[in-house]
Amino acid sequence: MLTRWYVVVFGFGFACEVFGHTRTALAESPTALSLTLAEAVNRAMADAPEVVSGRQNVREADARRIGAGIIMPSNPRLAIDVRPAVTGGNGFRDLGYGAVLDLPFQPGGAPSARVAEADRGASVARADLVLDRSGARLRAFTAYIKSQIADLRIAEARSAMEISNRVLNAAQRRFAAGAASELEQASAELDVALLEASEIASVSERNSQLMDLRDALNLPANLALALTSPVTEPPQLADAARLVERAAKRHPQLAALQARITLLEATQTRLERELFPRIGLYTGIDAAPVSPIYGIIGVTVELPIAQRNQGPLAVTARARETMLAHIDLESRRLTRDVIAAYQAYEARRLELSRLTDKAIPAAERTLSFAEAGWQAGRFDLFRLLTAARDALRVRATRIDVLEEAWLARIELERAVGGEVSS
Repeated sequence: MLTRWYVVVFGFGFACEVFGHTRTALAESPTALSLTLAEAVNRAMADAPEVVSGRQNVREADARRIGAGIIMPSNPRLAIDVRPAVTGGNGFRDLGYGAVLDLPFQPGGAPSARVAEADRGASVARADLVLDRSGARLRAFTAYIKSQIADLRIAEARSAMEISNRVLNAAQRRFAAGAASELEQASAELDVALLEASEIASVSERNSQLMDLRDALNLPANLALALTSPVTEPPQLADAARLVERAAKRHPQLAALQARITLLEATQTRLERELFPRIGLYTGIDAAPVSPIYGIIGVTVELPIAQRNQGPLAVTARARETMLAHIDLESRRLTRDVIAAYQAYEARRLELSRLTDKAIPAAERTLSFAEAGWQAGRFDLFRLLTAARDALRVRATRIDVLEEAWLARIELERAVGGEVSS
């Protein structure tokens, strides 16, 4: 009876402990995550799905080194035979036997060449991992910027709706008093509806970009994200010549191609060393019927009559030439991409400066004058609506150019192969 009560109490205590640990784990699991831009890109470089796969590829490539340096191309072979006397003996009573153990070897440096080839294969996987991290960083960068731009559009639509609702309410009051036409009221309602639709579209775009960011960071789909880095005007960067030089020296794509060339060179070396004839050592015993027992020891040498590896050697040599041509083409393409992205970035910065310093203040002054004149009865509602639409269009254009400038910055970093600074 006491044993039964002990089991019940112990089981209840164990269940409470498990439940407590479960509640603690659930309480510690985050339901929201606050991220700066730097935190987002760093997390993407560590946890993005393609980065996780790249790390596994590196482990798989490292595993190819295991056993690559074994100097025996095949396992030893043991041959055993029995030799009954056919003539000159008593048949199976004078039974002889023989045994031979063959130990093949592969001299000439082929095993060490296989190890070097495996090392070069691991270097290719690591170069690809660097390329994956660069791509993951830019993917998170893009999603972060586009999400913040969508927030700016939402805020702009809500700010504009305050003005449009104020105009609509005034138009409705004037229409009720007989001082305005139904056309004016309908025009004001149209502006409000368009702004509401714009806000809905911006909210949808922000949600889509946040989901892309979760994918780039390998986060749960239901985890709320709070992005804390504002999208400001992009700064001036270093001159294009320095960026072109950096791309030529440090771009991950060029490094990945160079790693493949090194791998092909290691493969060519391995194929050439495998042409060296294989050698075997063998030992055995020969106990023939009615004859002395002899020991056997000898050497076997492979006769290189049929040349092996001719096809693989030719293919490897051509593949290396092709990869060298690819590096030259890729270097030229990167130079063009860096210059084009740099020019686009500077053009967007100049356009953004004009909109911020001149166009937006002028549009806001025009809207202020139109609203004051409309309230004073000097302008009709259509003059006010035109001024409001112009102001909204200029502010929306500024947000579009701001987004294009940051996307040009991202394309510039893609062309350079890393982060660029002023």
